Amino acid sequence: MIEQILIAMFLGLIAGTITGLVPGLHINLIALLLFSSSAFFLKFIDPIIIAVFIVSMAITHTFLDFIPSIFLGAPDEDTALSVLPGHRLLLKGEGYGAVRLTVVGSFFGLLIALALAPLFLITLPYFYPWLVKGIAFLLIAIVLFLILREERQKRFLAFFIFLFAGILGYVTLNFPLIKQPLFPLFTGLFGASLLTISIIQNVKLPPQKIKALRIKRKNIFQALG
Repeated sequence: MIEQILIAMFLGLIAGTITGLVPGLHINLIALLLFSSSAFFLKFIDPIIIAVFIVSMAITHTFLDFIPSIFLGAPDEDTALSVLPGHRLLLKGEGYGAVRLTVVGSFFGLLIALALAPLFLITLPYFYPWLVKGIAFLLIAIVLFLILREERQKRFLAFFIFLFAGILGYVTLNFPLIKQPLFPLFTGLFGASLLTISIIQNVKLPPQKIKALRIKRKNIFQALG
């Protein structure tokens, strides 16, 4: 059993590296394929082994998916202020430092998640029934908060994008001719859009500085808040 767990961790590490570095591949795609083929795999593999593979793949993907996101999703100068902070650093020649910060953040995020896992395991069975009943209202509240948080001129655009995303998801999930609608949907959203924007904008990146970035403690707590 231990040997199988180690093999599953190693294979998850490889799969997470591939999904993290290749645009268009996402852990959701691999998990979806595993879920659709679970009836076959469960005949030969224990469910714990599949869970170990998925967790290992997800953790590895978290550390690596920022690399193509930052370097391949680079914006032009006109849109630099409205994109991720990693893109802004990339346009300053500090893409290496941005990737390094994402690795540090992912590492400490993993430690915090492991520390809080026992608490969630104990309390979640009590809160889960209430969470299921109120999840729709919670999501609506989060969406309204995000839209209202935008600048007044951009709120209508944010609402339109949210509405269009909802229509896209509804049509895709109810499309009768596709058995696995999430596979092409995720591939298009995670891969095609990123590469298309990069090709159209034809961004010229400045020489990158191979050095570590230091951020103020105040900015760290501001990001956590």
